[in-house]
Amino acid sequence: MSGSAYPVALEQTISSEAIGMKPLEVLFHGAAGTVTGSCFEIRSESKVIIIDCGMFQGTRTLEALNHEKLPFDVSAVTAVILTHAHLDHSGRLPYLVASGCRAPIWTTEPTADIIEPLLLDSAKLQVADAERRNQRPDRLGFAPFVPLYTADDVATCLGQTREAMYRTWNDLGDGDGFRLWDARHIVGSASVELRLSGVRILFSGDIGGGSAIPCPSVELGGYDHIICESTYGNRHRAPVLISDRREQLAVHVEDVLKRGGNLLIPAFAVERTQVILEDLASLFEAKRLGSISVFVDSPLAERITRATLRHRHGGFDLIDHPNIRFVHDTAESKKLNSITGAVIIAGSGMCQGGRIRHHLLHNLPHPKARVLFVGFLAHGTLGAVLRDGAHHVRISGNDVPVRAEVKALESYSTHADRSALLEWLIARAPVSGSIFLVHGENESLSTLANDVRATTGFGAVIIPELGSAWELRPGRVAQNVGAPRADAKALIAPQDWVSGLADIESGLGDRLRALPSDAARERAVASIQRALERVEGQ
Repeated sequence: MSGSAYPVALEQTISSEAIGMKPLEVLFHGAAGTVTGSCFEIRSESKVIIIDCGMFQGTRTLEALNHEKLPFDVSAVTAVILTHAHLDHSGRLPYLVASGCRAPIWTTEPTADIIEPLLLDSAKLQVADAERRNQRPDRLGFAPFVPLYTADDVATCLGQTREAMYRTWNDLGDGDGFRLWDARHIVGSASVELRLSGVRILFSGDIGGGSAIPCPSVELGGYDHIICESTYGNRHRAPVLISDRREQLAVHVEDVLKRGGNLLIPAFAVERTQVILEDLASLFEAKRLGSISVFVDSPLAERITRATLRHRHGGFDLIDHPNIRFVHDTAESKKLNSITGAVIIAGSGMCQGGRIRHHLLHNLPHPKARVLFVGFLAHGTLGAVLRDGAHHVRISGNDVPVRAEVKALESYSTHADRSALLEWLIARAPVSGSIFLVHGENESLSTLANDVRATTGFGAVIIPELGSAWELRPGRVAQNVGAPRADAKALIAPQDWVSGLADIESGLGDRLRALPSDAARERAVASIQRALERVEGQ
């Protein structure tokens, strides 16, 4: 029914309130007060719909949520709808399936293509991480770590995927259904328009810039409720031409290579790596950059690049470009430690895992090197710690001094900024019920909430907490019907005790040695010991 209005049966649907059915509820199992772990449950009398099932990233405390039992009855799920391939939206889908969910997983064709290598790589890392932890001597006698999921779980998950086209109505029975709208975030990304029990809801997913694919015979607006991302809800970015962005990148490359250092670019394997490679290929083609070696040290990024290119029209050959080399095995990766004057692109974008940590370990102590961040950095991640000016960091048990330059290039962001988010919401007016702001940190959420209240005239603007439940009725403000998790605020805190300990450990030796005498050092150590003893005695 592409290009048509709602089916006649849907238009004639009577609201659940009118016939005495149980009201619709939405539960926020992730991306509430944080930018990761996207997972929303929409529950009606007869159906349970899950929008996204992503991984939590950030502090160790927040990441521990990945291993908790899913907070809903997986066997009761009617359908799963995935907005896009990023791990913070898709990363726990195999875990959902391994837990017993047999529902179809709906997404776009490009997203279905991209999540295969992405989730298989994630499973490989899950297994390797569990093996590494279980081999540690301090784990003897403890229950073994179990990987979140395996490659077999991924295969089962992929077998449950179903492809949906943009702007096409997908029937879920009883007048219920959904439609996907182009979100302009990454290739295949979508917003989800859901009609359930007579309530019309729009889930933004992650929103990018530019204009979405139009659907002339179906008007936007008239939603009862919108759940909108707020990643950059407190930031304004001046528009940057692609040519200007490429020039900015070229300047970073030239600056570092003139000094004889390496330029490290932590980048997500999905979308960000491909855009950077396109820009570098363009700079090489225009002779703006000379013959420089660019190493992509991420086997996953190569597989994602091949998958992504199948859905792009035109552009450069990123796989066989003479200046771009994809690094495959670990031995080849380690050889990069002996070179200088190169561009090294490696995952992950927030430096929480992947080969970038290995390169940071070897390059951060060198003042001629530079780390260039090109994406969002969640609180509590190693990338955010470096961005915020740390002088020492802990990487793989090593205390690493930070002498390299740390810079950021925000023109690569694929998230809408403060004004673009407002424009996106206004374009979808009127909204007769509530606006929920999710997928953002505190300042972004509160800033955007104030803007929406001041400029749109919409109904209530709600910032839901992790684990909270809300009753949704057509044309009415949402009502809170379920308290958040008792530990919700602690979970989304920018720093937990693990990161606090890392801050103390990083550079502790240097700080003690900087004290004026051995007596001063002994007093400092003794005061730490006394503080621990006081807490232990409480």
